[in-house]
Amino acid sequence: MGTTRKSVRIPLGDLRQQVADSLGVAASLVDIHGIRIEDGALEVDASYPDGESVPVVELFVTDPDGNTESYVTELDGAKNLLIAGEDVLVELVDYDAERGEVFVSVKHRQDGEMVTVLGCGEQWVIPVERDGEERAVRCRIQSAIDPPADDD
Repeated sequence: MGTTRKSVRIPLGDLRQQVADSLGVAASLVDIHGIRIEDGALEVDASYPDGESVPVVELFVTDPDGNTESYVTELDGAKNLLIAGEDVLVELVDYDAERGEVFVSVKHRQDGEMVTVLGCGEQWVIPVERDGEERAVRCRIQSAIDPPADDD
């Protein structure tokens, strides 16, 4: 009996996410250079930016009372942030270093589960309840000019 060999093309998205998870960085930062089979497993050659190339962003948060604060952080992976008292997960989706554009995915804890917030990208709204009333926390993110200083 003969053997049939065929080649198939599989999108790299899921593999890129698995590699990113194992490296502890955002999937959009991972570049895959080679894949081979070794000892029954896929061996993936990948690279990601060192600390100097990781996007540093400034997050502007306007609470329901209209007060605005800003935070500077590196987006080298998913970041759990406490924004206006709310548990929020911000993860880099795309970064264009030449244009200084940053796009993120945002999840917010709602009824004990992390739920994707609509309107992600560069700005989004997190629904919150204050004194029994539905209110909104408005967020905007952009590339920061200066990276945060090390506290050495």
